[in-house]
Amino acid sequence: MQTLFVYYKLPLLEHDLWRPKAEAFQEELQQTWFGLSASLMQRPEATAEGIETWMEIYSHADGVSHDMMQSIAALAVKHGMPPKRMAEFFIPLR
Repeated sequence: MQTLFVYYKLPLLEHDLWRPKAEAFQEELQQTWFGLSASLMQRPEATAEGIETWMEIYSHADGVSHDMMQSIAALAVKHGMPPKRMAEFFIPLR
């Protein structure tokens, strides 16, 4: 089962601006893909330059498909999410 991890960096001073955007984005994804689980996390501390790293995590009982990944990327653009988003699939250890 594939889980999708998407991470990006944001200025700490813009935290309160981005959080509702990210939450609305994930809410729409969950309505688009039945059974999609979405969570939003951040690294515990910002860099000395005031940059945070955020992580979106997506999972589904059947695994996150490439179609879902493409939909997530397209919807991110629609919602104006940060453009430098790094996306990677991970699977459980075998």
